[in-house]
Amino acid sequence: MGHIAVAEFLGYETTLHYGSMNYDNSEISSLLDSIYIENQYAIENDLDFEERTVFERDMEKFYADDFLVLMGGPVQTILTGMLGLIILIFRRHRIRRSGLKIADWLAVFLSLFWLREVFNLLHSILLGFIYREEGYFGGDERYISEFLDLHPGVVPVILGFIGLGLSMYVIFKIIPRRFQLIFILSGIIGGVGGFLLWFEVLGPVLIP
Repeated sequence: MGHIAVAEFLGYETTLHYGSMNYDNSEISSLLDSIYIENQYAIENDLDFEERTVFERDMEKFYADDFLVLMGGPVQTILTGMLGLIILIFRRHRIRRSGLKIADWLAVFLSLFWLREVFNLLHSILLGFIYREEGYFGGDERYISEFLDLHPGVVPVILGFIGLGLSMYVIFKIIPRRFQLIFILSGIIGGVGGFLLWFEVLGPVLIP
């Protein structure tokens, strides 16, 4: 939904699927293709041609919009996690006095959106080992690194470790000790089970 929000804001039509989203940039893509076909030699040899200004402007927009849509997912995750974390920090003294209320548990849920960054990192590394891929990083975070001309692992690793640190703070400093073990165990079981249930059973049926 973070990707979709950005794409819709930029004026593109979007489609939501159970594990991805698409946005229709075919209009600008077709325009760029037609200009390229007509001026291929000039473009490849950095020569002037009649539509060079239009081509360069639209190419810049094409890549800029693609990057912004790509950023939408991780940014939404980070903002959601930070919102929950800020609420918990402001309410931490009340939590210590009176325990976690419903609003506090909701803030815990929001703050642990940071675990997505941890999961993305571990999931991509695990798949890299299993399938013997050249790279061990994937997802939006990897593509952001590549957009910024960084090593593919820079953004995934940084966000993964930040997410791990903040999640551990919430679990071990905010959640009462008597709930920590059951919270961790139920989180692992529910997280893995929910992932498999959605991606293998429900998702393909409800949102193909």
